[in-house]
Amino acid sequence: MEERPVYPAGIVFLVDRSTGVPAYRQIVNQVLAALRLGRLVIGDRLPPVTEVVRQTSINVNTALKAYKTLEAQGITLAKQGVGTLIVHNPFLGKETVHLELVQRLDAVIAQAIRDGLTNDDIRLTLATALERLTTTEEKTVAQQ
Repeated sequence: MEERPVYPAGIVFLVDRSTGVPAYRQIVNQVLAALRLGRLVIGDRLPPVTEVVRQTSINVNTALKAYKTLEAQGITLAKQGVGTLIVHNPFLGKETVHLELVQRLDAVIAQAIRDGLTNDDIRLTLATALERLTTTEEKTVAQQ
């Protein structure tokens, strides 16, 4: 039986084409979320691009764009013969902010559920708001 390499738990990539968020950005966001939540740590190896393509059915160039984006941000380093390694976690030291955000989101999501929204409704609303706010923030930074 062929032995497959083990990658960090919680890093099975999913791409939702209905969100309007580019597939490569979804992959980047999932790595960032895993870092923020401690599911990925410095030294962890990401799955090879071929595995990302297999998991998500995205084009190989899209998966490469995601990995190159992470490398350009200084988060990963691709080493031939080794793979793509996590070399930086931009969220270290932000645990308090993260915990406060989780508490606020828990309250908002609980209210949305009480108001009758489905998980899909909530995910779409959060993804839309995040994309809108991220785009607005990027424009603000670029104008400075």
